[in-house]
Amino acid sequence: MHRTLLVLIALPSILLSQSPSGEELFTQRKYPEARAAFEARLKANPADASAMYYLGRIADNENRNGDAIEWFERAVKREPQSALYHFWLGSAVGEEAQSASKLRQPFLARKVKSQFEKAVQLDPKMVEPRMGLVDFYSIAPGVMGGSMDKAREQAAALATLNPMRGHLAYARIAMREKDDSAVVRAHEAAIAAAPDSTAGYYGLGGFYRTRSRFPEALRVYDRLLARRGDEVVAHALYGIVAAIGGIEMERGERELKHFLANAPRETTTPQSFSNVHYRLGMIYDKTGRAALAQAEYAEAVRWNPKNEDAKRAQQR
Repeated sequence: MHRTLLVLIALPSILLSQSPSGEELFTQRKYPEARAAFEARLKANPADASAMYYLGRIADNENRNGDAIEWFERAVKREPQSALYHFWLGSAVGEEAQSASKLRQPFLARKVKSQFEKAVQLDPKMVEPRMGLVDFYSIAPGVMGGSMDKAREQAAALATLNPMRGHLAYARIAMREKDDSAVVRAHEAAIAAAPDSTAGYYGLGGFYRTRSRFPEALRVYDRLLARRGDEVVAHALYGIVAAIGGIEMERGERELKHFLANAPRETTTPQSFSNVHYRLGMIYDKTGRAALAQAEYAEAVRWNPKNEDAKRAQQR
């Protein structure tokens, strides 16, 4: 009886210790549950900067940009020496700047730049804020602090920290300078530096897609799949490019179906499933299978009611 009472007394703490942490819930993309966990942590300890940071990350993933900025600002205020918090604040402000009025953009641009520079100052080995500065310096006009020379300085620093990311940084600069051959060379160098990483392949494939060089894009995804056959996103991208370009559609159909059968439901967004169903509908449409196309367009809208392309295809 005494032992049973001890077990019953200890049971609540045992169950609590077995429940997933806020960080685990966030990693699993269970954002409502993660938000509740971090709000409870913050209630117990109002100075918990980590909880503020994660609440900002959740808001960012849920496209609540204003809330994300507020949480990251609170985290930075509580722990001003955290490079990570400065980086995410700069990223959130950068998202805000994209849709801001022309009057607000210069103020927001300066804030983005200062937050990324602060993150680099606090942690010179941190890659993400340097990539952020490459983008800022290569996109922003000179009056807002943009500078291709400064972008190259950051790319050079990245190359010493992570050669693959350094090549990707040079690819972004070349893209903004409209030097297509340099874009290809930089992506190929990134692939050579880290052949098992997906970043170089996806960057190069995406570049070819934007230039409507669809056969070349498919060859890039083929190379990736030969190395990483389990990379479900590459299967989807092959099928998407096949649908858009109207080439290799028989294989494209197989690749899209492979994605739908194998993509993890717990970590794949509804928008991704919607887009794949829409592209599969395109292939059915282009190969004269109207009933199957209509079913895929309907499924695309079911996954994402805001998929306007699928809605228009349905109506057509």
